[in-house]
Amino acid sequence: MTDRTLQFTLREWWQQVSSPKAVVAVAGAGLVLGLSGPFNTYETMEPVSRVLYWVLVAIVTFGVGLLNARLIAEHTPARNLGVLPAYAVAGVVGGIPIFIVVELINLIGNVGQTETWDSLGVSLAYCTAINFCICMLVAWFGTGEQQEQQDLRDEEAPRLLKRLPIELRGQISHLSMQDHYVEVVTERGSKLVLMRLADAISETEPVSGVQVHRSHWVALDAVAKTRRERERYVVEMKNGAIVPISRSCLPAARNAGLIPAA
Repeated sequence: MTDRTLQFTLREWWQQVSSPKAVVAVAGAGLVLGLSGPFNTYETMEPVSRVLYWVLVAIVTFGVGLLNARLIAEHTPARNLGVLPAYAVAGVVGGIPIFIVVELINLIGNVGQTETWDSLGVSLAYCTAINFCICMLVAWFGTGEQQEQQDLRDEEAPRLLKRLPIELRGQISHLSMQDHYVEVVTERGSKLVLMRLADAISETEPVSGVQVHRSHWVALDAVAKTRRERERYVVEMKNGAIVPISRSCLPAARNAGLIPAA
């Protein structure tokens, strides 16, 4: 897993756990648990403390469980098994961090501390079973919604992105010609595509960009700055890549605002 894919996963995870619908649903589930008082909490805790405890457990375990599910099911060899089997593996393996989180909350709050190996095993089994069910629901309902969103994005996205694997489809940074291939660089990574640079550029619409060299094209939104190195200008991209500007492309670069007017 690269830094870019990890950042993308964390960004999507945060969007999911912080969405109003998710917060209301998880807090609502915690409220129901708090009022019903499972696992002897009805008898051992005061009503207000019990509700706060279960709301906290629901929110924290949901966040941890969803993150584990995404990391395990999408960024480990388990992903090669298919969506449902991968999330099934995540459901079982992810039960361990859920169990640890619950035990930490119990320890800090002095709530029903577990004292025997048998009770620890029962707690782990419950955490794993609940996490497994949640992962299956995420895989069953979530992938369908994600696919619909991806289809909508694909319709609006540049045609060039359709030549890339789904995990690399993101904001286009720049294109570079390498022999008979074009290296397509996005915010999520890069891939060599067998085609001409001119054809690749024509498939970047509606992205605003400019060809700065016979072998290079840059997306304007992905440019960090332009600087002069000795006798030539270079473009520094937001991802750190350096792209040269050739003399023949200086007028186009000036018109695009990359170079101050002479």
